[in-house]
Amino acid sequence: MAMQNTRLLATAAVLLVFGLAGCDTVPRQVSYATWKQVEPRVQPQATVAPVRLDVHFAPDEGALNPDDQSAIDGFLAHNQITTGNSVALVVAAPGPGEGKLTASRVSAVQKNLESRGIMVESVLAVQSAEPGTVSVLGKATKVQLPACAGYNAPITLDNEYRPVMQPGCYNTMDLDLMVANPADLVQGRQLPPADAEYSAQFVAKYRAGAATAASAPSTTSATSSGGGQ
Repeated sequence: MAMQNTRLLATAAVLLVFGLAGCDTVPRQVSYATWKQVEPRVQPQATVAPVRLDVHFAPDEGALNPDDQSAIDGFLAHNQITTGNSVALVVAAPGPGEGKLTASRVSAVQKNLESRGIMVESVLAVQSAEPGTVSVLGKATKVQLPACAGYNAPITLDNEYRPVMQPGCYNTMDLDLMVANPADLVQGRQLPPADAEYSAQFVAKYRAGAATAASAPSTTSATSSGGGQ
């Protein structure tokens, strides 16, 4: 009887093994995906392209007219050139007696740009430039969104049927979509000029022992100054 029970148990075990094997047609593979290195974090990517606007002045005209200002508005908005960016100006080399007029035109364009927080880093006079024109040379920055699985790219699986994810992909995409100035993804902004001489005056007074003591805050209210009414 004991021998018969042992045979029955052995037969049942064999059938169970074959039955379980038949349920999984694709056996699980343990490969390097279990211990592979973490993928590098996704970093913001952007492309920079040169852009140009030619501001044409009428003869003997040294100021910007409303059409010129509208053209500058559209140029800056379309190329996302905003506060903190820098541009260059190009003019034709002035002829005899044209220096003052050319300077007025450059000054008009420069003041318009600087009022928007855009710095003019250089002014070039070249022989090949069109006379009566001030050209604004800038850089248009276009952000390239990363391919994040499950958002704008399909989800792929590794050999262990786990989704392949890129660390930092969604955080990078959020940054790309929220950044106000795409040029900040390429390089940082220049610091504005610091008034070092003004700041150094207080340091000199402190070292000379001539620093003015802070006065006590006034606690007199408007009611008490009215004679106790």
